[in-house]
Amino acid sequence: MADLSALILAAGRGVRMGPRGRLTPKGLLAIDGVPLVARSVALLQGRGIKSVRIVTGHLEDQYRAAFDGHAGVELIHNPLYDQTGSLQSLMTGLEGLDGHVVLLESDVIYEARALSPVAAGETRLIVSGETNATDEVYVWSRPGVNGTPAFDTMSKNINAQPQPHFGELMGITCFAAPEVARLRDAGKAVLAQDPKADYEEAVIELARETDIEAVLLDDLAWTEIDNETMFARAMNTVWPIILERDGQGG
Repeated sequence: MADLSALILAAGRGVRMGPRGRLTPKGLLAIDGVPLVARSVALLQGRGIKSVRIVTGHLEDQYRAAFDGHAGVELIHNPLYDQTGSLQSLMTGLEGLDGHVVLLESDVIYEARALSPVAAGETRLIVSGETNATDEVYVWSRPGVNGTPAFDTMSKNINAQPQPHFGELMGITCFAAPEVARLRDAGKAVLAQDPKADYEEAVIELARETDIEAVLLDDLAWTEIDNETMFARAMNTVWPIILERDGQGG
């Protein structure tokens, strides 16, 4: 997928990780000796996505040490990381990217199947089934123009919408080139109202004017890592399932 670039948002300070987060960026937390972002890069490149851009902020020197000389990986620093939310990192990372883009969060671990819907020229938000991970972001869908579910909105409040939710946000979204341009416009509009907004707000804004296909992978093994409890769950519960499904090299 030479015409598809990956963008990983990795600037966050990891405040909820406590002392561990002050010492190590969340994306460089290791499971079985492999940092989360390094695993994502390997999975992306294994699918033919050769260009990976990582937006750094907190402890950027550790990312430079980890990826210095790594073929196909570019590091872009967000100097405002400690004053802004993840949307500013998204906008920083999108500078100069004109083609198709797959956007990922840095602090997730997932089985390889999570990338199966990712394709150049497609605009899709990957949704998982129920995780009971305690920090879920719920996704609601609407009928899309092509007959498939389209992303409508998201919230951490399961009762935010009257209808049942479609699934859970798992931190991987791909955008066709025309939607990348629209995402930039949506991001600018959101940042003008809230400089500390997170990237999800721009995705919600984009969904008001265009269909983002919502692809449900119901039994997906994955987790975000925001605190020590989630890190322990990742190592002890989720990772063994991923190993069983993907193997050590997955």
